[in-house]
Order: sequence, then C-alpha cells, then structure tokens
Amino acid sequence: MIEQKGSFWNEILNWSQEHGRDFPWRRTNNAFHVLIAEFLLQQTNVRKVEEVYQEILETYPTPGQLADADISELERIIAPIGLIYRAARLKKAAGIIYHEHSGKVPDNEKELKQLPGVGDYIVNAVLCYGLGKPMVPIDTNVIRLFSRYFGYQSAKKRPHTDRELAVKIRKHYRRFSDTRAANLAVLDFAAHICTARNPKHETCPIRHTCFYYNEEVKAKSFY
Repeated sequence: MIEQKGSFWNEILNWSQEHGRDFPWRRTNNAFHVLIAEFLLQQTNVRKVEEVYQEILETYPTPGQLADADISELERIIAPIGLIYRAARLKKAAGIIYHEHSGKVPDNEKELKQLPGVGDYIVNAVLCYGLGKPMVPIDTNVIRLFSRYFGYQSAKKRPHTDRELAVKIRKHYRRFSDTRAANLAVLDFAAHICTARNPKHETCPIRHTCFYYNEEVKAKSFY
C-alpha cells in the first residue's frame, strides 16, 4: 500500500482549509472560554451548543462571576441542551479556578484533572486550544478516523480507554509543534466524511490509501 502518513495529513489539512467548521470557541485562545465550551460539548450536538455558550459568556464572563452564579439560573441556561448536571460541575470548577488559582485556568494536566467533570479529553482540549500546548484530545471520532485509515484495532470494549491505541494515534502528530489545526481538521473530517454510519467514500480524498476502504469496502465490491 502507498505510504500513508504524508498522504493522510496533506489531504486532511487541505480538505480542512475549504470545509472546516467555524464555531465561536474556535476563535478564542481564552482557556476559560475553551473550558466552558468543552463542558457543554460533552455528549451534545455541536450546533446546539452555540447559543448556550454565548449566553453563559455574556452572563458570566469571568470565573469569579460563574462561581457566584445562581445555580437555578445556570441550569435554566443549560437546559436546552440537556444534561443540566453540568451546571453544578461548571460552577464548582469556576469556584476552584477563582479561589485556588487566582482566576486563571491551570496550565497543567494534574491541576486541570482536579476540576470536577474534567477528564483526559477536556484536559487535552484546554491545553491545546486554550493554552497553545501541543496536545491531542482523543475521542471516539478521532479514534474512528485513525483506526479506519491505518487499520488500528483495539481489544477494549471502549476504545477511547485504550492507552496503547492513544499512543499510536499521538505519534502521528509528532511533526506538529502546534497541534491545534491538525486536531480541528481531524474532528471536522470525521464529522463530515468519515462518519460512524455511511462514511462518504465517494468524496473522501484519502480513500485510495485508506486501510478500511481498500480492505473492507473495495474488497467487498468484488463479490
């Protein structure tokens, strides 16, 4: 098979320049704003988050103000996207940031993980998008794209918990001193082209070097 890595990144990044999505949290390097966005994006349709995100920032523009928020009002704002338990977590996290970190979002994994509701993905997202560090947030969409293209498999029932798989994926980002653009390109490509159901092979620019397409889709078309 054709050498994959160079083809993969060249095509993904070129595709992203024309088709990449635009969201308000992608136009900021404010770590607090990124943290709010990542809280809201958990298990939620990305398009539904925009209005809620904007209202929270307008109502509570700083960690101190969010920490002092009336919980019922914060729940009202979050209610349209569901999972309103996030309101309490967000308020508590803001309180820790305000009282224990002088109102600044921690810039390291250890302290970020001490915030309620913050796991590996949010940690890496905040460090990358909000603090400019070369981190790689890995979710099911990222795993799907890399697993299909490179033929990776996981023995875990929940591949996003597979540390060995995460290491393999992160190796592909070593060429980047700034992983932000690469991360966003992968997310958008997985959302539009390499979808969980009915991936769009006919418009996929990397299908000819894709393990999944060549071994599964193309092979089956001969039968």
